[in-house]
Amino acid sequence: MYSNTGNRQMSAFDQLMAAVRGSDGLYTANVDESWLQGRTAFGGLSSALIAQAMRSEIEPARRLRSLAVSFVGPAPAGNHQVALRHLRDGGSVTHIQGELRCEGEVATAINATYGKDRQSAVVVEGPAMPTSIPAPQDCMLLPFIDGLTPAFTQHFDMALASGHLPLSGGDSADFSLWLRFRDTTALTESALIALADAPPMPGLNMIKPPGVGSSLSWYLEFPNAVSAGDTADNWWFMDYRSQAGSNGYFCNYATIWSPSGVPIMFSRQVATVFEK
Repeated sequence: MYSNTGNRQMSAFDQLMAAVRGSDGLYTANVDESWLQGRTAFGGLSSALIAQAMRSEIEPARRLRSLAVSFVGPAPAGNHQVALRHLRDGGSVTHIQGELRCEGEVATAINATYGKDRQSAVVVEGPAMPTSIPAPQDCMLLPFIDGLTPAFTQHFDMALASGHLPLSGGDSADFSLWLRFRDTTALTESALIALADAPPMPGLNMIKPPGVGSSLSWYLEFPNAVSAGDTADNWWFMDYRSQAGSNGYFCNYATIWSPSGVPIMFSRQVATVFEK
């Protein structure tokens, strides 16, 4: 959905999505070691694998509208199973559940809604993309350091526009950044999901090493479709904030704008930090 990639070599992400095979609610999926965050697949990938299977069972006219994710357990590198269950296929909207299962145990669970456009004269414009922000080339790139930063970050470019770096002991959790896939990648719903979960969580920038952070639950909304000129490997902008945080838990929210300046995703997350 969304993009026609033409004749080109498939990116590492596209290869994993193409490897999702199956039918009638049961699929196989693979997690490559380069997409791990510690001992488990990074949440954006495990969610994207489930969404990839879902898309194969839903007509193209029904666009992904919302995604509610629970990160239940680890999804190590290897071959796993995706199981789907259609809750309801209505005239305009499909409600569907999906699980990524690793050795029979649920690692990631999703409830998603897909819906057709409806005829309506009502339009509520989403938030405008900030204008007083530095260009990506003027921002600090978050480095990938093999063995130090999470393995999956090698697949993304992220440039910090405001706020503090992860594990810097900053005085505010809020930050903004530019982000994109490092390699040319098809702009699909699955790619959008992975892109939205790539940045470090707010709150991780307020603690110091050797602390770590982890998502418990994640909710993603898609208010607008992407534009024809948008690509996954062009710069997207994300404003990421913490609404509250205490006792090791942070309630975070974000808006993500496309390269053409349209708000494409609204994100909400409950995350934990571990100060060792």
